[in-house]
Amino acid sequence: MKRPGLLLLLVLAACGRPEPVAPPPAAASFRQPGTMIASTLRGDAQDLSGEWVIAESYPGAPFAAPGTRVAVAPTDGGTLWRFAGPGGTAEFLTVTEVPGRYRAEGGPELWVLWVDDDFRTAAVGTPDGRFGWIMDRPGQASEDRTRAAREMLDFNGYDLGGLDGA
Repeated sequence: MKRPGLLLLLVLAACGRPEPVAPPPAAASFRQPGTMIASTLRGDAQDLSGEWVIAESYPGAPFAAPGTRVAVAPTDGGTLWRFAGPGGTAEFLTVTEVPGRYRAEGGPELWVLWVDDDFRTAAVGTPDGRFGWIMDRPGQASEDRTRAAREMLDFNGYDLGGLDGA
């Protein structure tokens, strides 16, 4: 008689066990896996400082949608990136350990992949390829510089077909 009781206890215990939780889906990457990626050595946070507008972006980061205003400001603690636009707002305080690479604690790692000589247009991406964008100084967009920024995204393994424009 002890065995049916034990069996009943096992059945009841199994009923109370929660369903296994599936891992969250991996974030989409807009980069070809295994492709090398490089940041520019041109300039620093002071050169990037000021206002920018995102002209084209990948949909992986709602805070970086086309039309978003980006403010870059060097601070005593690093470089502050502020985003305000149609997809929402975000703010990241980043540190720079290698030129062109801005790492936010608990946030994204932003790499400046390319910037023109006068710091009017820049291509920014993440090593994992979850998002990236092309940004211009307000009122200073140029087809030639946008084409160069797109070429640098392509060179760094990004799929240009995924870019959304303003």
